[in-house]
Amino acid sequence: MRLFIAEKPSVARAIAQTLGNAEKRDGFLAVGKAQVTWCRGHLLSLWTPEEVIAGKAGERARVDASHLPILPQSWKLRPRDADAARQIRVIAGLLKTADEVVHAGDPDREGQLLVDEVLHYLGWKGPTKRLWLSAMDPESVKKALAALKDNASMQAISASAECRSQADWMVGMNASIALARNIQAKGGSGQWSIGRVQTPTLALLVKREEEMKNFQPRDYYLVAAHIREGIKAWWRMGKDQEGIDEENRLLHSEIAEDLVQRISGQPAKVTAFTRKEGKREAPLPYSLSTLQKTASSRFGMSAAKTLAAAQELYEAGVTTYPRTDCSYLPMEQHGDAARILQALGIEGADPAIRHGAWNTARVEAHHGIIPTGQPLPGSASREACQIFGLVRESYARLFFPPERFEEREATFGIVGETFVAKSRVITDPGWTRLGDEGKGEEEKNGKGTDEQDTSGALPILDKGEERVCERGEVVARRTQPPKPFTDGTLITAMTRIHTLVEDPKRKARLRETSGLGTEATRAGIIETLIAREYVERRQKTLRPTKKGMQLIQTMRVAAPSIVDPGLTAIWEDGLADIASGRLVPSQFMARQVEAVQVITRKILEADLGGLAPKPSGILCPLCQSALVPRTSKKGNPFLTCSNTACGAAFVQKTDGTAGARIGEDRPAPQAEAEGPACPRCKATTGRFTTARGHGYFQCPKGHGLWWDDNGKLGKEWEARAQQKTGKSSTSRKI
Repeated sequence: MRLFIAEKPSVARAIAQTLGNAEKRDGFLAVGKAQVTWCRGHLLSLWTPEEVIAGKAGERARVDASHLPILPQSWKLRPRDADAARQIRVIAGLLKTADEVVHAGDPDREGQLLVDEVLHYLGWKGPTKRLWLSAMDPESVKKALAALKDNASMQAISASAECRSQADWMVGMNASIALARNIQAKGGSGQWSIGRVQTPTLALLVKREEEMKNFQPRDYYLVAAHIREGIKAWWRMGKDQEGIDEENRLLHSEIAEDLVQRISGQPAKVTAFTRKEGKREAPLPYSLSTLQKTASSRFGMSAAKTLAAAQELYEAGVTTYPRTDCSYLPMEQHGDAARILQALGIEGADPAIRHGAWNTARVEAHHGIIPTGQPLPGSASREACQIFGLVRESYARLFFPPERFEEREATFGIVGETFVAKSRVITDPGWTRLGDEGKGEEEKNGKGTDEQDTSGALPILDKGEERVCERGEVVARRTQPPKPFTDGTLITAMTRIHTLVEDPKRKARLRETSGLGTEATRAGIIETLIAREYVERRQKTLRPTKKGMQLIQTMRVAAPSIVDPGLTAIWEDGLADIASGRLVPSQFMARQVEAVQVITRKILEADLGGLAPKPSGILCPLCQSALVPRTSKKGNPFLTCSNTACGAAFVQKTDGTAGARIGEDRPAPQAEAEGPACPRCKATTGRFTTARGHGYFQCPKGHGLWWDDNGKLGKEWEARAQQKTGKSSTSRKI
């Protein structure tokens, strides 16, 4: 029996439909002598720090500062949740009758790991093939099934993903807990998290906010010469020109006014004239980041929504794999062009045209995002329809001729100064008939240059001929502050992180290989920052909150490496080296252990500045430690003891002093009835009712609380569990 294990049900269905008539079973599909099942993403997760300290999955021991850094000697996995545990049991049962497994995870390092780790967790030792599927239309699935690889050849990619997961755990968990414990020791509270990618990304937003706040506008001046026949030429200043700044802008209007007076009515001699034809090819197909940037600019769509829409199209078999950082296409797929163009209803396209995008040598794990020729489902979401329109346009443009134009440039000498006029006239619009997405955002907004070309084409001029400058003109400009990031421009900054790195060797390496995060994770990072209340959306823009600003300002001093985007991008290079076999995983992890030890110590010892509350000057009646003022969720002031061993809280009286101790004589609530067994320890839960009348179940051993779902355990109420048990819960951070 051959067992296919896909990353998600939609991929499993596509495989099963290609294999034959599938029969639906509990957690899998049966197709003749094959069975097809799925994972629903990562079914397994690393033990939490609380579980590592407790030494048992499902247990939650408090992590104190003395436990840090936590550096597991062996990395243990457990089912992510109850649903994941059920699917693990399904796969385990299927493996018992399998002669061969076909790994059908998504074609990237995370897709490789999530199936590999399930096979390892369940102890599978049998033969395993790899199905590398980048599109889910029937033709693509057939081609992929005919080209199965040995899964052993993919283990370097799997090791890279595993190192990423473990390194992210070490950095994120230890740094986050260290920060929380430091804040708590000073009487503070709140949810805080630090991550290998999320924190440098937040640092980009904070830096931009600071640049905007500190920006000082400056006026500067241009000089134009109006020459007969509608020619407008612009003054080119020399580097030694008096009154210019470091960006070669003239800051003194009197210099410009003086030049205008001197050139008006004077001869303008042509010192050079050039005329050349040029062409501009259509842009390459979309990668995920360029698709996210365009969707943000055109539709105001967030990066996460763009990815979700692209994933929806992929799972419907309408477009190819979306989580790609490559814009090139394999030459082998050029033969599908006529079929796809016909299916898309593109008129005037020539399927014989071979754009430079068709270059197999430039394609790595994935290729650019293109249509498959399958129809768009009627049930497609609005966002999916918008994204499909972009992908459709992008593909169609490849089969139109290039835009052609003529450029002319004339240089004039006027009273010893140099003036230049340019023109660019389109002679054949080519692919731009379908819409020009090739221009940058600044160019589209008319802000790409201070000097505008002459209206229409320059006349043909001869070197040495003389004309007259009819008048001069001073054009005043003012420097503009940097713009706040949008989803699209932040994604671009993350992919082009080398532009923010000063070290020349590191810059050169990053230019070729890295970005901040990956195509698959960047949208999620943005959403994580918003969920952590470090960033907020203001219409289309992303702005750091006060909390986010304070975190970065503190980390810059306490642990500057954690906010350095250049360093974390180098870590991504290390992962790429593992995937290619150039670096041994143990060497990579040893480096991360050293870094985590330093980072954790520095955060534990850091002066937290604005992150921690200031002591009230009032002493705790119980232990004489300083009390710290805080405010409840309902806005009521109270005082807490800065000594975590004491932990007492008091009502704050009107004069600011400590009143009655909060919860001193308050009896513990009694269960109203017995409930279902706790899924972690099997103990009988108790049923309670909130102040608002909502029922919930609580584990007597502190493993959690769940809403009452008609007498069954409903969704886990984690926030309430933390409040009741006093124990922390930490999720995986990146």
